[in-house]
Amino acid sequence: MTENRDTMTTSGAAGDAALAVWLTMWNSDGEIARRICTDDFRIHFLNSEADGSNPGDDVVGADQFAEYLDAYRQRHPDVVFTEVARATDGLHGRLLWDVRADGKAAGGVDVFDVTEDGLIREVWSVGGTRPHRP
Repeated sequence: MTENRDTMTTSGAAGDAALAVWLTMWNSDGEIARRICTDDFRIHFLNSEADGSNPGDDVVGADQFAEYLDAYRQRHPDVVFTEVARATDGLHGRLLWDVRADGKAAGGVDVFDVTEDGLIREVWSVGGTRPHRP
């Protein structure tokens, strides 16, 4: 049997701490991004703004992400995200969330790559058309 010596195992506690405040950051305080994201952070959305734009595509780094989040909150002040479930496994994490705005609800999932010290390096974010919890 061949052994993979490139695999790294971490406790996941540091990454879980970052995921634990991810939705607080989205709901209220973009400055959190500067504490939990890397300088080369990237986020990949599979949805666009109502006008068809994709402002998140150009975000690189914690500072730009903090600015993006502040602009997002200004454009969408009534949006509220809630955690449904989260899990971390070494350098990877998953977060299920629901979002409510304008009397509508939907759900989504974020998939994370984190560094050894628990900073979020990359996220893939996909929203659905119905919530996880009614």
